[in-house]
Amino acid sequence: MKKAMIFVLVVCILCSSAGCSVLTPAEPVQKTFLLESYNLQIVADDTYYEKTGGSFDLQLTNENSYISIMAYRYSDLPEGTTAQDVYDIQNQDIFSKRDAVAEIEKTETFSLPQGEAIRGAYTAKRDGSENYYVTYLIDIPEEEVLAWVLVTTLSTYYPNHKDHLDSIVCSLSAAQ
Repeated sequence: MKKAMIFVLVVCILCSSAGCSVLTPAEPVQKTFLLESYNLQIVADDTYYEKTGGSFDLQLTNENSYISIMAYRYSDLPEGTTAQDVYDIQNQDIFSKRDAVAEIEKTETFSLPQGEAIRGAYTAKRDGSENYYVTYLIDIPEEEVLAWVLVTTLSTYYPNHKDHLDSIVCSLSAAQ
């Protein structure tokens, strides 16, 4: 018993003087993902990884959420097409494939250092499961690109991770 108490005391002293990663969680490591063909980057914590295949230009997941990006060059869009038009068309397309779609947060337009953004949040069912869907349109004039972003999460995940997901999506910018 005396040996066990001495061992615990030594461990406590070592942890308090040298810092103990077991007792103090480390800050998540940030990871940059590139959309090379559009010269864009997005920064997420290291729990995210790139999911290959599919119809998106880039899709990230951490198994609790998906961040899916489709980018459009201004020059590839019909003349007169606005960011709002792209946002509306993409939302209409994705939600036409879902049931029981309901807006849970009003669509808003806001400014980011890299350009203007549009954001809205919805619930919908797909294959019987209810998910949260947050859609964004980020205008990046420096690269003459519009990026439509779809964040998909379980309804239980989104409320506690909303700000974190927003910060990841809003990091989408011209590559450094």
